[in-house]
Amino acid sequence: MRRVLLLLALLLSFSSCTKDELICGTITGGDIDYNTGMYYLRVDSKRIWVDLVTFESYRVGDYECFEDW
Repeated sequence: MRRVLLLLALLLSFSSCTKDELICGTITGGDIDYNTGMYYLRVDSKRIWVDLVTFESYRVGDYECFEDW
């Protein structure tokens, strides 16, 4: 019984915490979403939400990696 509880606790600890994934690719554009007021960059056609400093730091054509949260 103790082994079963230990195994169950171990499985729960692995499944409860997900790691952020890295999204890597070429920046193809970006803009501000006027409905939410949030900035985004397009990385290989996927929208990555960023803050203003990050938005102004990168240029179209740059290859970068971002955490997807």
